[in-house]
Amino acid sequence: MRITSTHVWTAVMAAFLSTFSLKFLQVFKFIKWSPIGWSERLHMFTTTPVWFKWGLLWIVCFVIFFLLYLIALFTSKIPPSLSSIVFTVIMLVFIEWMVHVKGDLSITQFIKKMSIPFAALLAMIIRFVIGTSVYMRKTFDKG
Repeated sequence: MRITSTHVWTAVMAAFLSTFSLKFLQVFKFIKWSPIGWSERLHMFTTTPVWFKWGLLWIVCFVIFFLLYLIALFTSKIPPSLSSIVFTVIMLVFIEWMVHVKGDLSITQFIKKMSIPFAALLAMIIRFVIGTSVYMRKTFDKG
């Protein structure tokens, strides 16, 4: 296993698409939370400009997708559709739980608060990363 330019560019594009799409979802109110709201909740970077927070979010997304690409290299025997569904559900529950952790929510209330557009976005981007990883692994294994 080696890190290639495809690995890096896949993570770069997935991070870019994620941050751009999150901004789109926020502007058109498809999500009721702010993707950069973590800075106010954690009392970090509260006085920094908004572009810096979005840039930091891009860096975090890049690292996550870079690691996801690496993990997907090891799961290349599993169909990419199945592994992307599993990773999407895990990441979706984790992210939405962190966003809605404020109050006491039952499981049904938590599920109702989940954003379907955000889930679809996450599923598409994770499928892109895992699909590229599995394809590249099988291509290099043949050659």
